[in-house]
Amino acid sequence: MQLKSILLALAFSAFAQAQTIHGYTKKDCPKADEETGSDETTREKCLTLKSSSYKSLKGSPGDFVLTAFAESSCDGNGYALPPGKCINGDKFTTYEIQFIPITKRNNATALLELYADYYAEFPEEAEELKRQVNEA
Repeated sequence: MQLKSILLALAFSAFAQAQTIHGYTKKDCPKADEETGSDETTREKCLTLKSSSYKSLKGSPGDFVLTAFAESSCDGNGYALPPGKCINGDKFTTYEIQFIPITKRNNATALLELYADYYAEFPEEAEELKRQVNEA
């Protein structure tokens, strides 16, 4: 019963995954230099990073696509921020958040993906489930 409660909570939280951008004043995203670079969450609008001295960024887009720009007003070349990857540049000043829906995805597929993600993160729970299935 406890496992079902956890999975249900995960299912509801999956629909509201937030985005974050971590900014670094040095290249290659050194952990000691990390700070949260974004605090606004308005979609489809050009937003300003907390500092204009960032030389590298690392994004956690959640359910969104994050694009960072060196120019103000989100002009010029944009840098896509893939999950957990460090992006280097001379400077970053603005960013944009876009929601791009996944097409032809049904609820069963989404639920299976959720279970797979959960068991990948907590392999001991997968072993417990296998043990329970084998005992039944």
